Amino acid sequence: MRLQPFVHAVESSAVPISIADPFEDDEPLVFVNQAFLDLVGYSEDEILGRNCRFLQGPDTDPADRIALKRAIAGRETVTKQILNYRKDGSSFWNELHMAPMLDDNGELLYFIATQVDVTDRVRLNNELTTALDRKTEELREQAAQTHHIAREMTHRVRNSLALIQAMLRMQLSSLKDDTARHALTGALSRIGAIVEIQRVIEHSDVGSRVWLDEVLKAIVTQLDRISAARVMCDASHVEIGEDALTPISLIVTELVTNAQKHAFLSGESGEIVVSARRTDTGALRVSVRDDGRGVPENFDPRRVAGFGTKMLLKEIEQLDATLDVVRHAQGSEFIVNIP
Repeated sequence: MRLQPFVHAVESSAVPISIADPFEDDEPLVFVNQAFLDLVGYSEDEILGRNCRFLQGPDTDPADRIALKRAIAGRETVTKQILNYRKDGSSFWNELHMAPMLDDNGELLYFIATQVDVTDRVRLNNELTTALDRKTEELREQAAQTHHIAREMTHRVRNSLALIQAMLRMQLSSLKDDTARHALTGALSRIGAIVEIQRVIEHSDVGSRVWLDEVLKAIVTQLDRISAARVMCDASHVEIGEDALTPISLIVTELVTNAQKHAFLSGESGEIVVSARRTDTGALRVSVRDDGRGVPENFDPRRVAGFGTKMLLKEIEQLDATLDVVRHAQGSEFIVNIP
């Protein structure tokens, strides 16, 4: 009597339902409702006593078959979208939900399954996926063309900057005024950094990451020619995003140029070391250390009014970074911590 409402609900349900007996050989179907018969096109006599694998066909994914078999063996609930076949041979996508039926003591009685024909949904998803793939490929081709044009423009910009560098070096060699020489030297350093940035961008893919140490070594090589102080690079193999390349390169260039101008007397030799390391927290620590005269006690770069320092602080702010100045027994160190 207690089961009568359940039996009536299952029999009259518009949702296809089937029940299998796990204690009989090959887990045969022992009940199907009319909605199930309408879905698959078989009569009840053709179905009962058979394992439901008769709905599978040549294009049914073997992995789906294995998943259903494992669920039955493990007495587990499973939901699977599986390709099935009707009696007339036509295929349909079946969203199958299968679960164990337990008695009041938690003992297994049957397996019950519901089936939903989701063929239209799968077809629509496939069409959308195909359209999305086609559009993605079109955008990828457009991006490649744009990147090719950008590379060509970058190459031309780099050539123009290199020409400007050569002209400024010629002008620098004829200057006698120290103020003018310092200003022109700073300009040459910044242009040199930008040339290296353009070179990296020219040979990088869109949105790619770059090796910071390789860029810093190239910049240091150019800066090493400017004064008697030797400039060296001691950076680890650090990968960064292309968007961080320009501010970091300009920061290093400015710090090295400042050390060349202020840490040593005119013609005085010494060493300036550029380093870059990842910290334990994943932050990037970039430092420029010299063994020159050292900065005055309580030196604060934010109180310096020069153009170069203002640009330096602007780039640090752009990276949401911090700047620390350390006075050593010999020389100074400027440390930029980039989160």
